[in-house]
Amino acid sequence: MSQGASEGPIHDSLMYLPRKPIKEIGKGRVIYSPENSSDRLYLVLRGRVTVTTTAGGYETIARILCTEDLFGEAVLVGWHAGETAVVLDTAMLMSWTRDEIEAQIERQPRLGIALARYFVRQCLALQERIEAAALHKTPERVLLAFAQLADLLGTPQPDGAMRIDSLTHHTIADYVGTSREVVTFQMNRIRRLGLIRYNRRYIDVYSRAVAEALRLQGIHLPERPAAGSTTP
Repeated sequence: MSQGASEGPIHDSLMYLPRKPIKEIGKGRVIYSPENSSDRLYLVLRGRVTVTTTAGGYETIARILCTEDLFGEAVLVGWHAGETAVVLDTAMLMSWTRDEIEAQIERQPRLGIALARYFVRQCLALQERIEAAALHKTPERVLLAFAQLADLLGTPQPDGAMRIDSLTHHTIADYVGTSREVVTFQMNRIRRLGLIRYNRRYIDVYSRAVAEALRLQGIHLPERPAAGSTTP
């Protein structure tokens, strides 16, 4: 669950996962990669983690994970993902092996349903980004990326902005699937429009204004399920 939704109940999976030792991993450390695969499902308790995929020689950030997010799900189906998980900020993680998850699902069948719902939502979010990359030009894709990042990582501010802890232009470029130079140019442009503001510590995204700017270009953001909704 995103920080922006932290006022609602935590996602169902966390109600059924057994407590495990917490491991702290420093900024920039690789958790797993295609060359060093993992046999665990991970939960982020603090910090942020990026999951990156490589195709055609190009790296793209598939997901940026924060508190209460799960990753490494490929292990649950006996598949080693061709992806790399890297700690963006110093992270506190809890993890389980496939055998531990399966045993817990036998004890708590609702865990299996909750995990399925959680990862379906993640797949739908990724599908939105793939469609954006295919259908829209770079300026719209950058604006869409900020709408998505605010929804996933943002915390509400008194002036209506959603605040994201600082992300480098390179990280945002990898998330959008473009160059750092293009992202810098587009960020300056949308800052002049009053849609975002940023410094070295954070990025404030005015989500309603961003949504309206996208609507005027014929792009409508998908409806998000309410906190606590059981709809995938």
